[in-house]
Amino acid sequence: MKARVLQEQADLFEVGVLSQTAEVSGVSIDDLLGSPSGPPIVIVGRLLSASRLPDLRRVAIAAARAHTAIVLVPPFDDLDLGRYFETPVGVRGKRRASSASVRIVDQSAMAVLGGAAKVRSDHYLETALGAGIVAVDDEGKPILLRFQATNTSGPVFFSALQLLTYTALTDEGQRQAALAYLLSWTPEEQTRPRAPTRAGVPPTRQDEVSHDAVIPVALLLAAGGAQPSEEIVRRASELLGTDISVSLVNSALATLGAQGLLEGSLGDWTPKPSRLREYLEQLGLHAYLRELQTLLATERHA
Repeated sequence: MKARVLQEQADLFEVGVLSQTAEVSGVSIDDLLGSPSGPPIVIVGRLLSASRLPDLRRVAIAAARAHTAIVLVPPFDDLDLGRYFETPVGVRGKRRASSASVRIVDQSAMAVLGGAAKVRSDHYLETALGAGIVAVDDEGKPILLRFQATNTSGPVFFSALQLLTYTALTDEGQRQAALAYLLSWTPEEQTRPRAPTRAGVPPTRQDEVSHDAVIPVALLLAAGGAQPSEEIVRRASELLGTDISVSLVNSALATLGAQGLLEGSLGDWTPKPSRLREYLEQLGLHAYLRELQTLLATERHA
């Protein structure tokens, strides 16, 4: 198991703890920007400061495009975590009394780690992000969160768990297991289509308007204009690696229409290009939009 850290953090105590679980290499920001593909990037949160904001945003975008995971761990100098990774809504660390109660709520993590663990945390994560919650504390507040702009991008794992600290409140075996789980992330595991819950049961409203459907549809409409739902399904699979159904596409179209990003009605939606571009830029997906426009232009001339 391998991990990368920024060279300026290579001598930190936390990185020494990391080296007990993984083979660690120190790299510069320029190295990461030039070659983002590779082992996960572990960032100790005390690096977060206003002076590093542009650099860390560039690293986050490069890593996402290269399907590379970033793991952000305490301690934090700045608790406004989301702004360093251009999350569509805020992600903030909120201080609270120390706790070691961890309840795993993500199914893939539960299969590896079980339903509970004992790892210290002094913060929880305050955010409106609904998807990607991996673990919560005894009050149900997120303490481990996976943010993925699309299911074809690398994630940022926001951890309030002290995964790189030795403490009596932490079970050492469970700490190492949780850390190893994050460092072992691969795109295949995260992009595998979800199995249906029960035959004949329609998706819930939460599924219908999830980013898994809305974001790919918004990208394709912004890049290629109006197109049939069946064409969006095909292009989402072939160009974005996203498996969605016609019904989910129609639900996503209705959601985008309700937000004023499309005009018309079901079966006759017309995109509003400038509004869609603004929406995607707010999500930090402008780079994906440019790439998709190039791919669609190539497809049309093939």
